[in-house]
Amino acid sequence: MATPFTFEIVTPDKMLFVSDEVTYVGFRTLVGGMGVKANHLPVIATLDVAPLKIQLADGSEEVFAVCGGFLEMQNNKCTVLATIAEPGEDIDAARATAAKERATARLAARTEDLDVERAKIALKKASMRLRVSEALGKK
Repeated sequence: MATPFTFEIVTPDKMLFVSDEVTYVGFRTLVGGMGVKANHLPVIATLDVAPLKIQLADGSEEVFAVCGGFLEMQNNKCTVLATIAEPGEDIDAARATAAKERATARLAARTEDLDVERAKIALKKASMRLRVSEALGKK
């Protein structure tokens, strides 16, 4: 059986998730995918806009939509400081689909006053939320 460690996700407005029973955290940094287990070497990573998966000691898994931030693993405690994060089961797939369509339309139109980077980020966030939602079997 894998050794559990403490894991938490903190956003600017709340403590989103806390558990002492996490055995694995999988996430994507700005330079690629990564995972941590108990007794991992200390690490600080910049998180990309991507799903974050945790495995719990009872064998269950949870998925979170994370939109940037930082992850620190030290002394068997993993903390995610995320600018935006939400549990997969809280994602509104219809709303994410509408956001993706809006961002795609803005990028296709490319008006003079369009903030292209902002539109690309909106598209990336909406697409990631849809991936998380689909992974959980939500439509």
